[in-house]
Amino acid sequence: MFEMIRRIFKIAGRSRKKIIVGITFNILKSFFNSFMMFGVFWILLHLENLTPTIILQAFGVVLGSVIGRFFFQWMYDRTMSGTGYDIFRDYRLEIGEKLKQAPMGYFSEQNLGTIQTILTTTIADLEGYSMLAIEQMTSGVAMAALMSIMMFFFNPIIAILSLIGLLLGLLVLRWVRSRAAQYTPIYQEAQENLVSKSMEYIRGISVLRSFSKGEEGQREVRSAFQKKWDADYGQEKATAGVLRFYILVYKLMSCVLIAVAALIFMAGEISLPYCLTFLFCAFTVYSDLETMGNSAFLSKKIITELERLEEVTNIPQMDTSTDKLETSHYDIALDYISFGYGKRQVIHDISLEIPEHTTCAIVGPSGSGKTTLCNLIARFWDVQDGAVRIGGKDVKNYTADSILEYISMVFQNVYLFHDSIENNIKFGKPDATHEEVEAAAKRACCHDFISALPDGYNTIIGEGGSTLSGGEKQRISIARAMLKDAPIIILDEATSSVDPENEQALLSAIVELTKNKTLISIAHRLSTVQNADQIVVINQGRVVQRGTHQSLISQEGIYRNFLKQKLESAGWAL
Repeated sequence: MFEMIRRIFKIAGRSRKKIIVGITFNILKSFFNSFMMFGVFWILLHLENLTPTIILQAFGVVLGSVIGRFFFQWMYDRTMSGTGYDIFRDYRLEIGEKLKQAPMGYFSEQNLGTIQTILTTTIADLEGYSMLAIEQMTSGVAMAALMSIMMFFFNPIIAILSLIGLLLGLLVLRWVRSRAAQYTPIYQEAQENLVSKSMEYIRGISVLRSFSKGEEGQREVRSAFQKKWDADYGQEKATAGVLRFYILVYKLMSCVLIAVAALIFMAGEISLPYCLTFLFCAFTVYSDLETMGNSAFLSKKIITELERLEEVTNIPQMDTSTDKLETSHYDIALDYISFGYGKRQVIHDISLEIPEHTTCAIVGPSGSGKTTLCNLIARFWDVQDGAVRIGGKDVKNYTADSILEYISMVFQNVYLFHDSIENNIKFGKPDATHEEVEAAAKRACCHDFISALPDGYNTIIGEGGSTLSGGEKQRISIARAMLKDAPIIILDEATSSVDPENEQALLSAIVELTKNKTLISIAHRLSTVQNADQIVVINQGRVVQRGTHQSLISQEGIYRNFLKQKLESAGWAL
């Protein structure tokens, strides 16, 4: 119990005071609930000589007990209402901030199904059950402890026996929690597997159908559902018997208290009122504890889920400083940088200077490290050796967000949000007017097809841009970058999905966009690189050639070979 409260308290943040106050109210509620025994005792003590005064006194005690319990229950509900949701809402936001500052390599190392399960199912469970478990467990222990203490004023033997019963029950609770500890990881793994398989099936449905593998994909999903059912059933089956045994322990201890009270009465050591009071207490002392069994199971489940939450969300952070990059010029310099994914080295000792207001085209075979190099400039990852400098300043010394304020990126694989087209374009500049959005769309050659849609700029895009073609998504992405109007622009195959009819217009728009800006372009098409101020040829993570288009075609090397191989290709035609 205390371990669960400690862990929740650790992540509670601004809700910690609420939890402390709530537990206090819960204990006071239990106190007033246990105080009812004095009203019963007062009646029994004067049973042979009842008067209106005695009845009124007993009624006052019982009424005070009822009112006190109601009041502190109401105060508890008022204080703790929504606390679980507040805690884990803040925790979700904290995780979101961590994810935003995590290196991109983190997402390639983690199972996205696991992350999604943690952020949805696991946290939803914690939101719903954590405060309930705290309430039931603190109330149950407090009620039993208070009534046992009160019994000391009547008979120490029975009081000690009730405390022994409390301890025996808590020992059984450890057994309950150990069973929960065995099955919770199995449940979590099954849930994560189900989410992963379902996501994989949905995203790959077109591939599965095209290769007549739809039934095979369904079998994997059905298998995941079956494993989830087995985990749920196994967890319930394993704990049901233990929880019943837990309740049985308290029922038996209540019987023991009744028998001992009767024996002591028969021995003449206590009077009938005392005996009857003990009989009343025997049925109530463990009442809250009996309902605590499920909470004990939940407490261990909560602890295990919190451990899993901490494990998965122990996200490495790139920012070691809170300083924001501020620079008056935008020269880019790579000083002998090296980088690898795990043990696989991708970038080897590259040095490169890209002066402000110039265009640098990066070309090379597939897998040569072009995109990785651009991601290092944008600080999606940190270099392992050397330094990336913008305006003469090492980007490692500044927040990733502040660096990206100076950079607009158009990715090869475009992602659009499930929102209106206008809001997707405004993502680059949230306070932009509709006129600014429309102007950016016109320059990106996407205004015409947007206007032709039934709802125009208010058209809702499907998740990931599923309702648009590849070229349409690309152009919206370019419009978004245009609207941001950052001094450094990185284009990763920006025209790869644009048809030839629109390519020239789009290239003209990019030329207009990049005037007086620093442009880094990754491309395989000659038309997108031949006018660059410098062309950098990368092969196997190393710079093998550097120069202008004219200088590179005049010398032997990868660039000229590319040109010879692809000159007949439409994409490389002059």
